[in-house]
Amino acid sequence: MPSMDKKLLALLCALSLPVPLLVHSASDEQALNKATRYVDNNVLQVAAEMNSLAEKSVFLEIDNFQRRQVMVGEYGRILVRDNAELTWLQANVPVQTTITAVNFINDKVAWAVGHQGVILKTTDGGHNWIKMFDGLQLTGLLKTSLEQQIVTLTMQFERAEADSSFDEDMLDELEIQLDDATYKLEDLTANAGIEISFFDVLFTTPDYGLVIGAYGAMLETKDGGNNWQYIGYQVPNPEGFHLNALTTDVDNNIYVVGEAGLGMASSDLGENWRSLDINYMGSLFGIDVNGTSLYSYGLRGNMFASKDQGETWQHLDTGVTNHIFSADWLSNTELLLVGAGGLKLVYNGHTFNNISKTSQRIDITSVKIVGDNVITTGLRGWQTNSQNELGQGGLK
Repeated sequence: MPSMDKKLLALLCALSLPVPLLVHSASDEQALNKATRYVDNNVLQVAAEMNSLAEKSVFLEIDNFQRRQVMVGEYGRILVRDNAELTWLQANVPVQTTITAVNFINDKVAWAVGHQGVILKTTDGGHNWIKMFDGLQLTGLLKTSLEQQIVTLTMQFERAEADSSFDEDMLDELEIQLDDATYKLEDLTANAGIEISFFDVLFTTPDYGLVIGAYGAMLETKDGGNNWQYIGYQVPNPEGFHLNALTTDVDNNIYVVGEAGLGMASSDLGENWRSLDINYMGSLFGIDVNGTSLYSYGLRGNMFASKDQGETWQHLDTGVTNHIFSADWLSNTELLLVGAGGLKLVYNGHTFNNISKTSQRIDITSVKIVGDNVITTGLRGWQTNSQNELGQGGLK
C-alpha cells in the first residue's frame, strides 16, 4: 500500500462522496426518507463484525487511561486491553464506519468519533459502545444553527442599516455574512450531516465536550453528551476549513488546529474563541501541550512552537519532510513524533533526533506512551516497543 496521509485517509469517505443534490424540488419529508434509506443501506446501521485478524486492520488513533488502552480504526473496529502485556479484545461496536479518534474521561467512560457524523460512548472501559449521535441528527443541528445565525445577523444588519453613523464596511461585512448563511441554508440537503467526518473529540470535564471534523464541523455538549449543539458557524473559521485536532492545557484553555494553518483557542469552555496566528498555510494534524508551551505539527515535517499559550509561534526545523501525524511525551522534556514513512522523531526542546528505520516505511498514524511501552498504530495494525528499543523501527 502506498504511503498515505493520516487525515487524507480519514477524509477518504467524505471527499469521495458525490456533490449533494439540492432538495428544493422535493418535500422535507421526501428528502428525509431519502436520507434514511441511504443510512439503512450503509455502515451506520450494521454492527462491526468480529474478526480474528482485527489487529492487522488500519488503526488511526490510540488512547489510554492509566494502563487501559483503546485503539480505533476502519470498519468500526475498536480493540481494548487492560495493560500492554495482555491480548487485545475486540469491542462490541454498533457501526461499521471508520472511527478516527478516541478520548478517555476515566477508567470506564470514553468517547469516540468517526465518519458519517458518528459519536460513540462506552461506560465499561471500551468493551461495549453505544451510538450517541450520527449524521442524520447532524443535518438537523446544521439547519437549526443556520436558522439561528440568520435571525441574529438579520437583526444586526437591520439595526446597523438604520444607524447612519454605522461604518459602511462593517455593514457590507454583515450583509456578506447574512447572504452566506442564507445560501448555506438553501443549499443544505438531507444527507449533509452524513457526508461529514469527525476527526477528534475532547472532554475537559465529564459534562463539557467538543467534537471537530471536516468542513469546519464543530459540536459542543454541556450535559455529558446527551445533547449536542453545532457551533461551527460561531468560531473564527469562515472558510469552513477542516478541523483536525484538539487539546487542552493546565489552565483549561482549549486549542484547535486544522487545514490551511488554522488555529484557534478558547479560555472559557467554548463561549468565546480567538484565532491563533501560526503563519502557515499547510494542514496541521496535531497539537500537544507541555506546561504553557504548545507544539503543533503537520504536512511535510512542519512544526511550530508557542511558549505563551498560542499568542506567538516559532517555526521549528525538524530536518524531515515526512508528514507528522501524532506525538506523545517520552518524558517531561522529550517529545516523540511519528508519521508518514515510519517516521520516528525525538525532540528534546532544542534538537531533533531522527530514529526512523529506512527498512520500515509503513505510515504510523498515532503513538501513545504507556509506562515504559511505546505503542504505535498504523496501516498494518499496531506495535509495542519498550523505550529502550525505540530506535529499532516502526510497524511490522
